[in-house]
Amino acid sequence: MSAPEGPLSRSLLGEFGGRTSRLMFYALAAISLMALDYRGHYVDQIRQTAALLVEPATLLIEAPVTAIDRLMQDFQSRQQLLDRMAELERRWLIDQARIGVLEDLSAENRELRRLLGAMGRLESEFVAAELMNIDLNPFSHRVLINRGRVDGLSAGQAVIDATGVIGQIDRVQRHSAVVILISDPDHALPVRIQRTLLRTVAYGSGRTDQLRLPDLPMNVDLEPGDLLVTSGLGGHFPPGLPVATVTDIERRPGQAFALATARPLAELAGGRHVLVIEARVPESVP
Repeated sequence: MSAPEGPLSRSLLGEFGGRTSRLMFYALAAISLMALDYRGHYVDQIRQTAALLVEPATLLIEAPVTAIDRLMQDFQSRQQLLDRMAELERRWLIDQARIGVLEDLSAENRELRRLLGAMGRLESEFVAAELMNIDLNPFSHRVLINRGRVDGLSAGQAVIDATGVIGQIDRVQRHSAVVILISDPDHALPVRIQRTLLRTVAYGSGRTDQLRLPDLPMNVDLEPGDLLVTSGLGGHFPPGLPVATVTDIERRPGQAFALATARPLAELAGGRHVLVIEARVPESVP
């Protein structure tokens, strides 16, 4: 016995049939599109076209971010370069300072070697000393050395460097002494012209690069380049110590004496190490 068909049953059957028809249509359309895409690759073309349309917008959106990243990288690179330059400059300054120290030590080493050579040529006793201070008074050429009475020094002793006579001890203290340079206007040094053996006196001119010889006869046999050495007169300087070389001679008409100038051989303005000649054995100082 069949159930009676009512309006509700017919409605359900119609809805089911409509759904089945739509499903079949969609399945058929999907199969058709797949077949067409397999043959013509239409989906890839549509995807590429869509990518071309979307790409400018993507680039426009990413442009500020990319620009900011690039600026940050450039800033970091610039800062790294500045830091590197600062580090290299610091190292350069340190290297320059070290080179200066090495050059100074090298010059001091050469000066000490020359002093050792001078020591070997001396028969008298001596005391090695180092300059502590220089009197900047242009009318008083004096220096202070780091040796004094405890080292056996006394006033009048001769002072030389590796190349020539520097001066002589003027005042002595316990641990230091004042040396008057041969360039001091108040200093007079008995000298001898080595070539002719003529004796005269060399006076300080107030300049470290010049001595004056004002007491020469007008017919004196003297030429530029002649060597002046200590004559040994006066009792303070041993004979034969190199003093200066003659640079100029003036014979003015009507004058009683000729005037000559000479350049000291010692480094009056730049030396640091000196020798004090004829040093006595140190004695106890109260």
